[in-house]
Amino acid sequence: MPNDTDSRRAGAASDASATYTILLRDFTATVSLAGRTDHTTARINLELKVSHPGRGFPDDIAAVMSYEDIVEDLRRLCAEDAVPGPDYLADRAAALCLAHAKVRRVRVDVELSSALPDVTGSGVSITREQAT
Repeated sequence: MPNDTDSRRAGAASDASATYTILLRDFTATVSLAGRTDHTTARINLELKVSHPGRGFPDDIAAVMSYEDIVEDLRRLCAEDAVPGPDYLADRAAALCLAHAKVRRVRVDVELSSALPDVTGSGVSITREQAT
């Protein structure tokens, strides 16, 4: 399968509705939960439906969605003091992703490690879309 820029561009749809999916798996960070003196590990998975720049897009990182900005946003989010819970992390992560104009839809899965001996973790999954 060719891996050159022209082949990549030729495969892209030319209409404004074209999208592609970015997967960000197993981002982990230590978080401070409200009401707890210990810290827990948060695991966040993202599935982003992103606008495709279309045929002939420039070979420039600015033309496509970079997940690096989102990773930085997640780091800052998880560094907050007294996080209320996984639903808060999921909702805020979705909002941070949708703040990027190229992101059309995001699914966020957040799991927190559990202090219970018979449960490894608990969490939430949400999907949010850009308002049209």
